[in-house]
Amino acid sequence: KYHIKEFGSSKNPTIIVIHGGPGGDLNYLLPLKNLAEDFHVVFYDQRGTGLSPRVKLEQLTIEQYIQDLDDIVETYNGKGKVSLIGHSWGGILAIDYIGRYPNKISHAVIAEPGMLNQSTAKIFIKELKSYQSFGDTLFFLKKMIQAPFVKSFDGHERFDFVMTEMLNRNKPGKPYQCEGKSLPPNLFVRGGFESFNQILKPVFDDPDSFKHEFAKNIKDFKEKILYMSSSCSFIGYDFQEKYHIPLMPKQTQHIKAPKMGHNFFTTHPEWSKEKILNFLND
Repeated sequence: KYHIKEFGSSKNPTIIVIHGGPGGDLNYLLPLKNLAEDFHVVFYDQRGTGLSPRVKLEQLTIEQYIQDLDDIVETYNGKGKVSLIGHSWGGILAIDYIGRYPNKISHAVIAEPGMLNQSTAKIFIKELKSYQSFGDTLFFLKKMIQAPFVKSFDGHERFDFVMTEMLNRNKPGKPYQCEGKSLPPNLFVRGGFESFNQILKPVFDDPDSFKHEFAKNIKDFKEKILYMSSSCSFIGYDFQEKYHIPLMPKQTQHIKAPKMGHNFFTTHPEWSKEKILNFLND
């Protein structure tokens, strides 16, 4: 079971939106529902996060997340293909997915994935750690002290509370936003701590342990890809041009979100809508 939100007529072509994380939720990407005038837009909370049910830890794997995405695609593709929009971690999943199932996808929009192989995982983790501060540690410890006072029903609420507070801690500027800019408050409804803990934390602890090649088969994809990156994020346009665009098919169109940060879908929905609609309607 998944928590899903749909907008627009199901008679229109379907777009499936894949949120970031691991451990985020769909809520921060809801500004993309402005695409629903022309498309059937489907958002879903990934396994073990958001308002989707919590699951056993052994089910929180990359392979399971790819299988889950395929289940979503199969549910909504009818007799045709669907389009994907993947942001950050969602972009990583989308790249892996369309490399495996190129015939199920008509268009793909990829927004600023952080790592696609061991090489870029090392660079991503090193850069991200350089922005961590003593204040970040204090904030985390404060939330851990508060966590035991959170009422628990499924056994995950207390650590999910900490995860949600970390996601909603809107520090302005680097590493993800433009100087002096931050996200709106309380964008995330419920983070999935174990999703992050099982998939991404081991990479933080030891980047050499990261063996997955997300872009292994992406060049088999023959349809169009719109690749979007920001000017302010540390994994923005320059990072993507240097490390990830060379892995993409030659038909990939890479555009820059000027004077925007990592979450431009959230902060600049009209700009995002214009670029995405121009691409999908081409």
